[in-house]
Amino acid sequence: MRVGFIYNIATEELLRERPEMTLRDSDAIETIEEVTRALQAGGHEVVCMNADPQLPARLTQENFDIIFNIATGVYGETRQAHVPAMLDYLRIPHTGPGVLGETICHHKFMQKYVFAALGLPTAPYQMFNRADEPLNAALQFPIICKLPSEGASMGLDYGSVVHDEAALRERVAFLIETYNCPVLAEQYIDGREFTVAVLGNNPPYAMPIAELEFFGQLPIRLDQVEDSNFEMLKQATGRDLELVEMESRSNVPANLPPELDARIQKLAIAAYQAAGCKDWARIDLRMDKAGNLYVLEANLGPGIASDCIFARCAFAAGWSFDKLVNTILNHALERYADAGNERINSFLGTLAVERERA
Repeated sequence: MRVGFIYNIATEELLRERPEMTLRDSDAIETIEEVTRALQAGGHEVVCMNADPQLPARLTQENFDIIFNIATGVYGETRQAHVPAMLDYLRIPHTGPGVLGETICHHKFMQKYVFAALGLPTAPYQMFNRADEPLNAALQFPIICKLPSEGASMGLDYGSVVHDEAALRERVAFLIETYNCPVLAEQYIDGREFTVAVLGNNPPYAMPIAELEFFGQLPIRLDQVEDSNFEMLKQATGRDLELVEMESRSNVPANLPPELDARIQKLAIAAYQAAGCKDWARIDLRMDKAGNLYVLEANLGPGIASDCIFARCAFAAGWSFDKLVNTILNHALERYADAGNERINSFLGTLAVERERA
């Protein structure tokens, strides 16, 4: 099949406009090459495309059977939904959900709203549009402050966890002024953190669980900017920035008793379904000292490189990287086949015959 592969890489134009966001959103060249080779190993013709302002024209000028999408988009507070929106409008099949799922999963406040409405355990929270808004009485300190629609640890550091109201309001004011967006304040769960790679649709299923081990000032995960991107960020901003190293590592598979393992997988799959995930996603959870589990968030299009947690969870199940990438693609193909896409149905039928012969 002819597979379009869409991702984010930095351009000079985007670096001038929004340097930090561009570099944190950018996929490493090594990741792009790995995924491209894996798709080619699956027998597909691969066309690589950057999620830049020229993408809409390319999508209308070329023909694709399906898109493998890991892009976060470019502009706007729901930019992660823009590529799926274009693909849905042009009726091009793609991995991952459409606009609704992407919008929910890339807005932490909406995720938590959905989880709470469906009875899934998540920590108490409040959205701040101003630093002087009244504090929700349900929130207890310590509290962690996050940007609601950003990933890659943007706006997050060890100062994000605050222990009193004065520190909370100072942190919220700083984030609003720096990033010009609301702030999600969430009760901080001091405990163990787990990551679950979930794949598939009817039904979804979980890979072996990863547990994060922290060795920094606080047990919070801080993603580290690629060295090359960090140097570009310093040049683009003209600031003498300090590189924040990721002081955590993931242990895969986690050493868990069967009962806890089953509870974590069950909750991760429930969160995956509640948030509208499709084909693949990473679910992050925390467990407090009393053994209560809480959903932190569902991550669509998480890091997929062979050294990322998602891939390592698949490796723990005995999968190869090629199998992981093509399984994600095949889950999307199966969804569209179920919806009556004749071209995809024909491909899957041929694939089934080839497997029987093998």
